[in-house]
Amino acid sequence: MADTIYQYFVQSVVNYPKRTALMYKKQGKYQKITYKELSDFINTVAFHLQQLGVKKGDTVGIYSYNRPEWVMADLATLKLGAIVVPIYHVLSPFYVKYIINDAKIKILFVENKTLFDNVNSIIEDTPSIEKLILFDDTGITTKKSFIKFSDMTKSGNDVKEANGSSNDIATIVYTSGTTAEPKGAVLTHHNIISNAVSAIKLFDINCKDVIMSYLPLSHMFERTAGYYVMIFAGATIGYAENFTTIVQDVAKIKPTVLITLPRVLEKAYQSIAEKVNASSKITKSLVYAAIGVLNKYTNRKYKKLPIPRSLKIKRFIYDMLVAKKFRKIAGGRLRLLVSGGAPLDRRIAKIFQIVGINICEGYGLTETSPVISACTPKDNRLGTVGKIFPGVQVKIGENDEILVKGPNVMLGYHNKPEETAKAIDKDGWFHTGDQGKFDEFGNLIITGRLKELIVTSYGKKIPPIPIEEKLCKSKYIEQAVLYGDKKNFIIALIVPKQKAVEDYAKSNSIVYQKYPELLRRNEIKSLFRWEIDIACKDLAPYEKIKAFALITESFTIENGLLTPTLKLRRSKIFEKYHSLIEETYEKASKEAFRI
Repeated sequence: MADTIYQYFVQSVVNYPKRTALMYKKQGKYQKITYKELSDFINTVAFHLQQLGVKKGDTVGIYSYNRPEWVMADLATLKLGAIVVPIYHVLSPFYVKYIINDAKIKILFVENKTLFDNVNSIIEDTPSIEKLILFDDTGITTKKSFIKFSDMTKSGNDVKEANGSSNDIATIVYTSGTTAEPKGAVLTHHNIISNAVSAIKLFDINCKDVIMSYLPLSHMFERTAGYYVMIFAGATIGYAENFTTIVQDVAKIKPTVLITLPRVLEKAYQSIAEKVNASSKITKSLVYAAIGVLNKYTNRKYKKLPIPRSLKIKRFIYDMLVAKKFRKIAGGRLRLLVSGGAPLDRRIAKIFQIVGINICEGYGLTETSPVISACTPKDNRLGTVGKIFPGVQVKIGENDEILVKGPNVMLGYHNKPEETAKAIDKDGWFHTGDQGKFDEFGNLIITGRLKELIVTSYGKKIPPIPIEEKLCKSKYIEQAVLYGDKKNFIIALIVPKQKAVEDYAKSNSIVYQKYPELLRRNEIKSLFRWEIDIACKDLAPYEKIKAFALITESFTIENGLLTPTLKLRRSKIFEKYHSLIEETYEKASKEAFRI
């Protein structure tokens, strides 16, 4: 019986030595690495790490986007009993320095010149680092010493796996930090293995499955579900070249499984909807008719009602003419699409479902390795995040907070005993900070997040996310964030969809020189007032948005306003736009929506 992540990998090497483990793009074409070849690479890298003095309990960092070398570095480190500390590749040098120093990283794997330059800018302030290992040294001319990863894979003796147990620490994963400095969640081999094994059984992952990996491996969602689950099952992982090539890469890899975030699905849906709306009347009529028939068929099937023969025939025809083309965008073989990280718009989930893409929502956190609950293809109730994972316990605590106990819960936060005590109570329950409830079938429903609740000066508690999601359904709104803590009404900071706004201006003969000037036009302000009022028409009076401000810059990971899982860093946004927020409140007291 395997006790460690590395031992589970070895089982797959024994069972599927010639099967493809990894696929990666080189000069435009996908190359393959078998399980046996991957094992050989890992053994050689482990030997060189041992020669560098890496031993059980040491911390080794990986500062890179997804690629085969990430896996080799990870499993080689785990083989030696050392601890892997992933660092998200778009983090600023400030955060990179914090993580290196907090975890006392000894050896750091670095992807390329860009990230190497980031490390060099802080190297004097990171005394724990003994060696840098470069996956790709193209363009680096500095005389500073580093080791080429390619040299570590050429030759080396096999090394024994360190004596270890399932309770040993496997990794320290730093949380996104939406409100404060990152916290390092300490996860054991058992934490991760328990989660991965449950996922394999629930989703029937097997050696014939192929997944395309594009979400960052530095996050536990992708690392457990898109990496460890796959290699434990002997499946194949294909890497996207980058975020801009996902559509082309999916067509080549033809995945059976995809793991994604709601924001990615929303963008895909919006892109397809825009193309449909811009198409001919005949095409639009065909698509709308197909959606209607497929929806009727799906509803009857879901409710286990008899399906008339005429509906079956129509469904077959529209599936061939329309739905099949949508599925082809995802490679044509997709049997499972898992969404996590944030709530998914139920309408979008339904559209994916009726065109034959089985989309299942899940819920979890870094601290829970990460999955707490998930819908499955056999038990998929839209609007919920499914049943609780085997062995995991969940109860609803004070203020509807979701509390978790089980084999997947972290040991605690690295170097933060006080934070650990706040998160895990004396009875062993981990306090998620999320609010939820169970439906009549035992499915978990996420209703909000305690830290994100807006409490107005009248004492009204308003969860912002559902309202922000309503706003973002507008064809003119890209992003929205609500503000109103200790204020007597709510305002919104809105990032418009630039092309949609410019198209509106063109069709309405609105003259302007530059885009920021356009957003100051009264016609555009009136447009957004209308869109906001329509989105909020069913809300309680105290939830409605009295004033808003339009922002030209999007909230992104790169500018520090989104987390790596695309959640809003509210405190950073409010800090950056403090003056604009105050100005909006001041003007709102004089005019209804002037900005």
